[in-house]
Amino acid sequence: MKTASKTEQVSRHPIDLSTEMLAIFPNGGKVVVYNAIDRTTEDFRRILACATFFAKQGKQVVMPPKLDVPYKNPAYEQIFGSLRGTAYYGKCPDMLVDGVWYEHEGYTGNQAKKSFRNMCNHGSKQSARIVVDDCGLTDGYMLRSIASRLAIGIDIQEVWIRYEERLRLLYKKLKANDETIDPVRDESAESSARITF
Repeated sequence: MKTASKTEQVSRHPIDLSTEMLAIFPNGGKVVVYNAIDRTTEDFRRILACATFFAKQGKQVVMPPKLDVPYKNPAYEQIFGSLRGTAYYGKCPDMLVDGVWYEHEGYTGNQAKKSFRNMCNHGSKQSARIVVDDCGLTDGYMLRSIASRLAIGIDIQEVWIRYEERLRLLYKKLKANDETIDPVRDESAESSARITF
């Protein structure tokens, strides 16, 4: 008896590409979720909190499903086609925010420094814009850790810290011609840093 290959299994069971509007805000912000996404996971809850934060700022947020063997799945191009030609093609980032992909990485373990490094390493393989869970580290430590990754050529454009129901921008890469280094401030008025390299 011949068993179906992984590619054949993927193509026999097409993914549900329908979506549902989970939230809409008075400022026009929206959270749209693909119905194929698994809504029972803790990861979904965390990503939804991030998506809701961005949508409350008036942004359009789409939460796509994870795809097994993405480069062989016919739905991949429809959902993640905007990644074609980038280092992230073949990956499945967690959120599309106003046309820009973001990856969320959850805090696991009890060693905060190691966990932060892992969240940055894993997240930067999915997107240049990362949301990491708060692990209780100082901004100084986290910014030095980000700077060390930038120094070896890892592309990191933004790093946000996720608290239970809000995010704080920790780092945003400036354009080379932008001379300002003033802290960016989010709606909660907590300071963040921007670094030019």
